[in-house]
Parts: sequence; C-alpha cells; structure tokens
Amino acid sequence: MKLEIENGVLKKLDVVYSEDFDLDIVIPYGVTKIGYQAFERYGCRVKNITIPDTVTEIDDDAFAECDLITSITIPDSVISIGNCAFDECRKLENVSIGKSVISIGDRAFHYCRSLKSVTMGNSVTSIGDSAFTSDEKLESITFGNSLTSIGSFAFNCCTSLKSITLPDSLIEIGESAFEYCPALTSLTIGKGLKVFGDYAFGDCDNLKNITLPNREFKLDPKAFDSGSNFIINYKED
Repeated sequence: MKLEIENGVLKKLDVVYSEDFDLDIVIPYGVTKIGYQAFERYGCRVKNITIPDTVTEIDDDAFAECDLITSITIPDSVISIGNCAFDECRKLENVSIGKSVISIGDRAFHYCRSLKSVTMGNSVTSIGDSAFTSDEKLESITFGNSLTSIGSFAFNCCTSLKSITLPDSLIEIGESAFEYCPALTSLTIGKGLKVFGDYAFGDCDNLKNITLPNREFKLDPKAFDSGSNFIINYKED
C-alpha cells in the first residue's frame, strides 16, 4: 500500500490489488489536504480511516463510495468538506464533524444509507444542496448556532428523521430541503428564518407540531403541503 503525497496534499492511494484485503488507513501527520478522488480506485476496500489534525480541507469526492467505512471523525482542524466527499459511503453509521468546519458541500453525505446521527459544531454556516439526501436511517441531526443556510434537497428523503430544531442563526432553507421525511413529527423554527424554499417540508405527512419563536413570526405556506393542519406552539409562552 502506498499513499501518494505531494506538497501536503494526499493525491491517491495505490495498492497491489487483491480481492481479500480490507485496508486500515492512517493518514500521515503533516498532510493538510485530502485531494480530489484520493480514494477513488481502492476506496471500496478501505475499512478504517484516521485523519490527523493537520488536515484543513477534504476535497470533492475524496472518500466517495468507500463502502466499508462505518465511522469517521473529522478533526477540529478541518475547515471545509467538499462536494460528494463521502457520497455513497453506504455503511457509514456515525459522523463526528469537527468544531472548525465552516461549509459542508453539495452531496457531501448523499446516500449514506446507514448514517444514524450527525452532530455539527458551532462553526458550520452552510449545508450544501442534497448534502444528506436519501440517508434513510438518519434519526437525528444537531445543528450549530452559526448555521445560516440549508441547501435545496439537503435532507430530502431522510425517512427516519423524527424531529428538527433550527437555530436562531438560520436565515434560509432551500427548495424541498426536508421534503418527504414521513417520520418527522415536530419542528422548532428559530427567529432568524426569513426564506422558505418551495415545498421545504412537503410530504411530511406526520408533521403535527411546530414551535415558532413568537406570535409575530409568519410561516410561509408554500413550504408545506396545502391543507396541512398543525398544532402551533410559541417559544415565548
């Protein structure tokens, strides 16, 4: 096994091919970036990955389709997670996102079908389009208090997601961001939300309880199914 590293960037993994091996990867200290498609060729055999706290960037498609990974810890040194960085890591169950990550790219954790929970630090400001789409086992998501935007389709078809609390910092939710989350029963909305994308909570058939920041806050009807019937609560009460 060989890790090709150039100027602090992990370019790719090379191995002598065998159908029988599973790889445990320890990325060397001093690597600052995990490059584009770094594990593309042999990612299907990578079972465990340790990322050092010198890494600041995980590039697009870096770990896409690493089918054997079950858990990943993204260290506090990482600032950005690229588009499709962990796309289709189908056995990934747990993700710990370091406290310095600012942006999570489009489709970053798309189709991680085993992912159960995600906790984000307070530094995350944006979640990209389709970032967690079709993560069928995702039951809980904890947002930090710096989040300002959630992209279109970001949590679309997260069919096990039960409750959502949106922080006061959130300004915008994209189109269909939480569409078709049939297990969703409760939603708490922060006071900063100003832009609701069309159908942001469409087809959430069991969503019955919504908590608003105050009585002056107005829901945008285009974000919900027509004829939806909710019990509205207010934080100030």
